[in-house]
Amino acid sequence: MEKCQVSEDASVLEVGCGMGYLNKCHKNWRGVEYSSTAVRRAKELFGQNLRIHQGDARQLPVETGSIDFLFSFATVEHIPDVELAFEEIGRVLRPGGIALIAAAWNCRPWTVKKLQIRPYSDLSLADRLKKALVPVRNHLAWRALFILPGRIKRELLLFFRRECGLDYKKMFPDLSLNERFPRISDDDAFVSIDAHAALAYWVSRGWKSVSHPGFFQRVMVRGEEIVVLKNY
Repeated sequence: MEKCQVSEDASVLEVGCGMGYLNKCHKNWRGVEYSSTAVRRAKELFGQNLRIHQGDARQLPVETGSIDFLFSFATVEHIPDVELAFEEIGRVLRPGGIALIAAAWNCRPWTVKKLQIRPYSDLSLADRLKKALVPVRNHLAWRALFILPGRIKRELLLFFRRECGLDYKKMFPDLSLNERFPRISDDDAFVSIDAHAALAYWVSRGWKSVSHPGFFQRVMVRGEEIVVLKNY
């Protein structure tokens, strides 16, 4: 809060707040959580007056232009049609409002099939090949080879003041695998999105990139959170 200079009287919204453990971060905190079970448990834990609501990030139960500071941790990658959630962030923030998004950027497509831990005997021929290539595809040089061209393309659109759509890949997690194999990080992700794509989406719409203000900072963004300010 201090880093983003959130005032004491600011209206604060957490999207994907889980059981509301961060409700003490600001006196005007309120949260939106998709899971009705998590909402119920949060109220059991912190009291029925906790300002937490069951809702969808793609259709936030929040008034337009009513939020000064919005933050979200480990949620974006779990939202199908995530561009709708980005539109909602733009809707609920006031001019001058700030959004902080910390996500599992660039989720690996093989995680939703747990290819890292499943034996070859459990896989189709195509998935066996994908499993064999995981160490190569996970190498930084390989990832840069596929990520950087997209980033340069988006930077060119920004340079020519063109609007950037939200680039991401849909994924289809096989949740039934949880019955036979242990959970691994991001095995329930529905989208793989690059942090640069998120930054370019907002910057192309006139927002200010607070966390990565220049070309070099944006192009080199990795797994850290991003912070953007709505200028209009």
